[in-house]
Amino acid sequence: MPMKANPRKLIKKKRTMESLLPQLRTSTKSLLKKATELDLILAEVNLLLGEEEKAILQQNEAPDLSKLASRKWSPFHSLALSGQIPYMDKLLQYGIHIDSVDKDGHTALHKAVIGKKEPIISHLLRKGANPHVKDRDGATPLHYAVQVGAMQSVKLLIKYKVDVNVADNEGWTPLHLAIQSRSRDIAKVLLRNGADGTRRNKDGKTPLDLSLCFGKDFKSYELAKLLKLFPANRKL
Repeated sequence: MPMKANPRKLIKKKRTMESLLPQLRTSTKSLLKKATELDLILAEVNLLLGEEEKAILQQNEAPDLSKLASRKWSPFHSLALSGQIPYMDKLLQYGIHIDSVDKDGHTALHKAVIGKKEPIISHLLRKGANPHVKDRDGATPLHYAVQVGAMQSVKLLIKYKVDVNVADNEGWTPLHLAIQSRSRDIAKVLLRNGADGTRRNKDGKTPLDLSLCFGKDFKSYELAKLLKLFPANRKL
């Protein structure tokens, strides 16, 4: 014998379907609106474009990366700096390398760090961007995060296991830059995560030497104290 349907279950199912109907109607209207808008703008553009321009459009169903970039200007980097995550992902789908570099050796991650674009930095790292990559001068994203004073970016990069003692081509470590930019809080984070305050750059200068080169002011003394007493007193 066929099983009888449970009336309570049927009522519950009906109510669930009824509750979903407004959402379905809204989604359908939204899709129709987008389709209508696309048709309208397509018609308008077709009226505006000349024959040669229409031919260019017809030849580029997908992004032509060779025509969209120069040695200096990368579309992927531009999208990263302008916060255009969906279009960045689209270029990745079309084959652009996430660690592609410009003429200065900067990747999109370098650019996002310099521009303090934290959501983009997080997105790139989740997508597999190399946090250890160096530019032509040997500088890593961590160097730039320290230079621009982006504490959250510094912490995020450390979370991705970057080398806090990495040196650029001139022997400057992120700690050297933290002292140069007089950022005590960032210097403290670096020290707590293993930064070596005794490393010398190619001029033979340690981070402590740099702090003293600023002269006799409160910040110089404060940074010197931090470097001299760490790690003996981690509460500094």
